[in-house]
Amino acid sequence: MSRRVGVLVAATSLLVASNASAQFPPPQPLPQQPPPQQPFPPQQFPPQQPYPQQPYPQYPQQPYPGQYPAQPYPAQPGYAQPYVPPQSSSNARSGSEITVLYTTAAVYGVGLGVWFGSEAHIKDPGVFLIAPAILGVAAPVGVFLLDNPKMPRGMPGAIASGMVIGAAEGIGISSYQFESANKHEAWGFRGLSRATALGATLGGAGGFALGYLQEPSPKSSLLTSSAAVWGSAIGAMFGYGSSAKGIGYGLANDSAGLGGLIGLNVGVAAAAGLSTVYVPSYTGVGYMWGGAAVGMAVSLPVYLFYAGSSQPAKRGLIFSGTATSLGVLAGGLLGANTTDSASSEFGPRFASIDYLIPTPMRGGAGLVLGGSLQ
Repeated sequence: MSRRVGVLVAATSLLVASNASAQFPPPQPLPQQPPPQQPFPPQQFPPQQPYPQQPYPQYPQQPYPGQYPAQPYPAQPGYAQPYVPPQSSSNARSGSEITVLYTTAAVYGVGLGVWFGSEAHIKDPGVFLIAPAILGVAAPVGVFLLDNPKMPRGMPGAIASGMVIGAAEGIGISSYQFESANKHEAWGFRGLSRATALGATLGGAGGFALGYLQEPSPKSSLLTSSAAVWGSAIGAMFGYGSSAKGIGYGLANDSAGLGGLIGLNVGVAAAAGLSTVYVPSYTGVGYMWGGAAVGMAVSLPVYLFYAGSSQPAKRGLIFSGTATSLGVLAGGLLGANTTDSASSEFGPRFASIDYLIPTPMRGGAGLVLGGSLQ
């Protein structure tokens, strides 16, 4: 019995042990750790080639504001383009300047026609006036062709001034020759027209050369032409007034012609020299003309004092010439600091006069002149 129990106990133990082993598997061995990795040798790469430089697109340079006028965009269909006024060059002549040249050219053409008729001995008035009519139109047409494209600033004024001064020189020379020569040697009307046409032609050519080389201000040309008129008139006054007493009208005219010719050249030379340092305004030139008129008007009462006097009344012309000269000078002083509403125009110069004012001084008065050297 005890043996059978022992066998049973043993069998039971085996059964329990077998069940336990079936439910719990035997422990697995720990996994082995992989060996430490060896560092890879550095990989050798081929040297990097630089990328070829790519050209950047070239964009057209845009103009800065005011650099030059922008070009309008091309017209798009269906859209109205705004009006762009044409740009004018600041160095181009003005409209008033070319108008003066047109007028001077018309008078010059008529004068050439008169000279042609006198040289051709045309007596019929209807036939005589054909040449002045044709040349009076042809001369402005020539100015139109010369002004295409527009002439630079100062050239039309210089041409017109040269023609006026040249014609005045011709008239002065022929007038003096006519007055001083005897009847058989006098040039007469033909000589007058010949000298006037030749002088105007040479003066216009000289004005063109001056305008091309120097481009003087139109105001300087106006001052020079005005000075030619003032000088001729004042010189004739002095010449006639200083002639001898009782020599008669014909001989007194000799002195007037010579005085006018001298005054013309003195006035032109003075204005040309002044233009190198001073460019007047149009208002200032107007003041000079007004001063000349006032001076002449103020001198008129002097002739009343010759009533019942033993001195001839022509002596009063000496005072008239003096008063006219002082009037021109006073007008120039009053208009020295005036400016025009339009932009100032200056020609080539090496100095400028900024102000000229009268100043009281001890024992009298003086003038204060100020300016600058260029």
